[in-house]
Amino acid sequence: MFEITSDDIALLNDEDLRALVGLLCESEARSRGLSPSAVTWGGNQTAADGGLDVRVALPVGAAIEGFVPRAATGFQVKKKDIPRTEILTEMSPNGALRPAIRDLADRSGAYIIISSVGATSDTALQNRRAAMKDAVNDLPGAAALTLDFYDRGRLASWVREHAGLIPWVREKIGRSIRGWQSYGAWAYAPEGISGEYLLDEELRVRTDTDVAEGGFQVLEGIKRIRDLLSHSGKVVRLIGLSGVGKTRFVQALFDDRAGEQSLNPSLAAYTNIADGPEPQPTVVLSDLIASRKRAILVIDNCPPDLHRRLSGLSRVPESPVSVITIEYDISEDQPEGTEVFELEPSSTDLIEKLVKHRFPQLSPVDSRTIAEFSGGNARVAIALSETVDRQETVAGMSDEDLFKRLFQQRHESSESLLLAAQALSLVYSFQGEDVSDGDQAELFRLAALIGKNAQEMFQSAAELRRRGLIQ
Repeated sequence: MFEITSDDIALLNDEDLRALVGLLCESEARSRGLSPSAVTWGGNQTAADGGLDVRVALPVGAAIEGFVPRAATGFQVKKKDIPRTEILTEMSPNGALRPAIRDLADRSGAYIIISSVGATSDTALQNRRAAMKDAVNDLPGAAALTLDFYDRGRLASWVREHAGLIPWVREKIGRSIRGWQSYGAWAYAPEGISGEYLLDEELRVRTDTDVAEGGFQVLEGIKRIRDLLSHSGKVVRLIGLSGVGKTRFVQALFDDRAGEQSLNPSLAAYTNIADGPEPQPTVVLSDLIASRKRAILVIDNCPPDLHRRLSGLSRVPESPVSVITIEYDISEDQPEGTEVFELEPSSTDLIEKLVKHRFPQLSPVDSRTIAEFSGGNARVAIALSETVDRQETVAGMSDEDLFKRLFQQRHESSESLLLAAQALSLVYSFQGEDVSDGDQAELFRLAALIGKNAQEMFQSAAELRRRGLIQ
C-alpha cells in the first residue's frame, strides 16, 4: 500500500536521507506559497558543512510551522543514532558552539538534529532535547532558539504528510511500489527533470468550456489546469492523439520554470496503467482520502471506465486528493464532475526545436525534414531521428521512404509486421495481453483479419512497441 514506516527510513543511505529532508523542506515551503529556493542542501555528506546539512532561510516573518518550525531553520542529518554525549560534541566541537547555531539563535530560528537509525522513547527524546539545551546554555539569547530532535519515527510521520514522496523513498530502499512513481521524468527519462519544457505560440489547448475561438496557448492551458488541481477534490482529464506530448505537458504542471505558481511536485504520485500498477489507482485514492493525505494523482493511459470511478471517488465531501488522467480519447461525452482539456499536435517549428535539442548532430535541413514529416507528433519525430547516423541525411527523401525508414529502423523489411501494424491501427486501442479467444479478448480477432493467430499478433505488437511505434 501507499505507506512508509520508520524501518523504511532506517534503510536510507546518507545521501538519500539528506535529499529527503531537503525535499520535505521544499514541500513545506511550497504548501504555504513560499519559494522552495529558500531551501539549500548539497555537497558530500562527510564534507565540512558548518553543522548544517539542510538550511531553510525564508523571509523574516514568513508564516511557517510544524516540522519546519521557524523561518530560519537548520537541520543536522545523521544516519547513526546520536546519544547525549555525541549531541554535545556535534553542537560544540572542541567545546565551542558552532557559529551556524549561534547565527540561528540570532535569527530566532530553530536547530534540529535528525537521526534515521535512532528510535527514541519519550524519555530518551527528552534526554536528547535536554542535551541540546545544555549545549547552548551559555549562549546569549538561547531562549529564542527552538531545539528539537527527530528520530526515524518522526521522520516517517513527516513523509506521510507528503504522500507524493512515499514512492521516492520506497524506490531508494529497493521496496518500490509497483507501477508508482514520485515526481520525475515521466515522459523522457535520459534527461531527467532538468530538461526544460519547450513552448511555441500556437493555440494547442482546447476545452468545451472555453469561449475563445481556436483554444489557447500551452502556458494558458498549464495555468488553468494548475488552478483546478491546486484545489482538493478536483478532477481533470487530458486527451489528445498519441505522441502530441500529453505526459510531458502534465509533467510541466509541476515545473516552476513553466509559467507561475507551479504545483507542488511532492504531492504528485504518477502511474501508467500500461505498467500494471499494484495497488490499483482506485485503492490508492481511497486510502489517501481515508487517511486525509493531500495528493495529486496522475493516471496515464487511463481508460474511460477507470476515470469515471476515480472521478466518483475523488469528489466525496472533504476529499484532500485531486486527480488528472491522461488518455487518447475519441469519445465526445464529458465525464461528470470533470474538466476536459484536449492537447493538439505541436507546430512544425516546435517539433524542429525538439529534434535539434535531442539530436544536435543532425543538420538543420534534416531536423526540418523530420519535423515536417512528423505532422506534429513528437514520438514519430524522435523515433525517426534515432535512425539517422552522423554521416547520413534524410533530406530529399519522399514521405514513402521516410515511412519505411521509421518503420523498419535498420531491420530487414517485414511484410508480416507491416500487415500486423495495419490491422492494429484499425482501432484506437486494443487489449494487448490476452491471447485467448475469450469474449473480452481482442488480439485473436484482429489477427484473424490478416491470417495470424493471437500469439503471433502479440509478438508483432510487442515489436512495434519496442520500436516506439505503438502506445
